[in-house]
Amino acid sequence: MKDRNGNSVPLWKRIDIPPLWLLMTLAVQYLVSRAFPIMGFNIPFGAILIFIGFALILWSAIHFRRAQTPIHPRRKPTTLITNGPFAFSRNPIYLGMALIATGWAIRLGTLSAIFMVPVFMFVIQQRFIAGEEFHIDRALGDEWRAYKARTRRWL
Repeated sequence: MKDRNGNSVPLWKRIDIPPLWLLMTLAVQYLVSRAFPIMGFNIPFGAILIFIGFALILWSAIHFRRAQTPIHPRRKPTTLITNGPFAFSRNPIYLGMALIATGWAIRLGTLSAIFMVPVFMFVIQQRFIAGEEFHIDRALGDEWRAYKARTRRWL
C-alpha cells in the first residue's frame, strides 16, 4: 500500500484501522468484565444496540459507496457526504462502533465493561477523527466548515 506521496506504508499503519480498535475494545471489555465484575446487571437490550450499530455502519458505508469517496480514514476525501446518517452525525460509522461496544458491555452485564466505551471513543477521536477532520478541512474548505458548524460530531 502506498501513501499520498507514493511511499510504502508500514504494516502497522495499514492495520491501524478503526474496526481493529473496536475488536480490541470488545476483547478488553470481556476481560475487564471477568476480572473486575463491578455492579453486575441483566438488561436485555444489548443485542438491539449491537444490531443498530451494525445497521448504522452499513447505512453509512452505502453512502460512501454512492458518493464514490474513500471510506478508509487515511485516504483523501473527494466528496462531503451530508445526507442519510451524516445528516445527524459527522461520524456515524464511529457512532455505530460505539453503539456496538455499548451493546456488548450491556450483554456482558457489568459496569466495568461500560467504562471502556468512553475510552474507545476518546481513542477514536484522538487517533482518527482529529486527523480526518484536518484533511477534510484542507480538501473541502468552506463546504466542510458549514457542515461542521451545523452537525454534531457524535450525536
